[in-house]
Amino acid sequence: MPDHPFVHRLLELPPAWRDLTALSSAGARLSFAGLGQAMMAFAGWLCERAGVEPGDRVAICLPKNLEAAVAVYGILAAGACYVPLPFYGPAARLADLISSIRPKLLLTTAGMAARLRAINGRQGQPPTILVEPRQDGSGLAPLLERASPLGQMPNVGPLDPAAILFTSGSTGDPKGVMLSHDGILNTVQGMQRRDRMSERDRRISHAGLQIISSLDLFYPLCGCQIFLMPQTEAMFPERLAEVLEREKPTIWSSQATVMRLLLERGDLAHRDLASLRRVAFFGEPMSMEVLRQLMAILPQAEFLNHYGATEAFNIANFFVPRPLPEDMSALPLGVPADHCTMTLRDESGAQVRPGEIGEICVVSPTVMLGYWADPELTAAKRVEGEPNSYRTGDIAIAGEDGMLRLLGRKDNLVKLRGHRFHLGEIEAVLKMHPAVRGAYAFAILDSRGQRVIKAAVLADETSDLETALRRICARRLPAYARPVAIAAMTQFPLLANGKVDRQRLRAIVEGR
Repeated sequence: MPDHPFVHRLLELPPAWRDLTALSSAGARLSFAGLGQAMMAFAGWLCERAGVEPGDRVAICLPKNLEAAVAVYGILAAGACYVPLPFYGPAARLADLISSIRPKLLLTTAGMAARLRAINGRQGQPPTILVEPRQDGSGLAPLLERASPLGQMPNVGPLDPAAILFTSGSTGDPKGVMLSHDGILNTVQGMQRRDRMSERDRRISHAGLQIISSLDLFYPLCGCQIFLMPQTEAMFPERLAEVLEREKPTIWSSQATVMRLLLERGDLAHRDLASLRRVAFFGEPMSMEVLRQLMAILPQAEFLNHYGATEAFNIANFFVPRPLPEDMSALPLGVPADHCTMTLRDESGAQVRPGEIGEICVVSPTVMLGYWADPELTAAKRVEGEPNSYRTGDIAIAGEDGMLRLLGRKDNLVKLRGHRFHLGEIEAVLKMHPAVRGAYAFAILDSRGQRVIKAAVLADETSDLETALRRICARRLPAYARPVAIAAMTQFPLLANGKVDRQRLRAIVEGR
């Protein structure tokens, strides 16, 4: 049966929450009542002035702020699907994403609109609405003054698309992960149960809107207050540490890499972080040395290792014991979330026997609807006979204690600074240069233990090629995925069968 969009729950929250803060930023705040009013006002504008109808896609390319948050809520209230796009990054890649989803509308700034016009011209852009962020969060006011609030949210199906989040793809084209209204709601409710969230909690949201962890934008539906931190500030550990101390969150969730950088540069030992009751980390394996130091600095906090993906955000969690066992050299993935069934399967899809290695597969109401405009890939990622399933591509083994231990990837998907990225996309960008006949990208640990990209390209003429390739990468790839070194070669090392010797090639590239 049709139902309202899941954000309808914002209008059904307890009256006692009405004046409590739902969302805040450095310059402004929105109460639960204020967020509900702004949501319905923007939804009314979308329907009345922009002609948005249920099922339409509306792209958002804005900095993370109150305007962007209200826009997301308003798009969903109008029954449409929001598509968040990276505001910081190559404009050419952004233009490709917009072209692939064919949105009814694009919300962005004047500066970004000009960058896109310089690439595609006016005919290559959807109707564009300009939103200029303001310190007090009133950037949408000029639009809202000209429309009536939406009287009632339209009916949508629980499995209708609510969001499309782009993640890296092996062909060089990013994949659009479609999330349903029911999927997002089940994710939020699952996180509420895991973290025991209530109106007494406060969290900091510092991931870009296009990242799956930005679903914390909807935690106010659980009563939790969210402080929105701009990406331009969150990238500096010192600034993030200051915000953690000032805003006094009760729950903090972040990439393991970010936590390591905070420990190195954020002077955490001398900050008042006593408000934290829970700390969750994800993205890459957490260094045991870093974890021990963090647990010593935050003796009052409970720590957990969070495992998930864009296609299924909350899959498993490991609650770290205190004291941390001295002989523990790596953290397991933990136990499945209460809404997930997790199994290990072989290539044929059959479950492996205890003690055998297999691919992690999950069945859950939070799993993606599928990949945008790619039914074949969607089918390949399903467990046969299970529509709400996802084959993660992660290889693991179950220990004697029943806990899963992650062993690696079955493909070339890697984690870079907390972002999942496919090496094939980097290789595809390198091959855009007409002189390049072949390319390989490798994820390599640098001297600080941080994963970086180094690459090798095959070309007949190699002089000045690296400089040209760096320019191409700067235009087409986000900063974290750009190779720090590119070896231009006239011949790749080969095996006896004539195939490229990837191990020798990796050793050559690693030494640069």
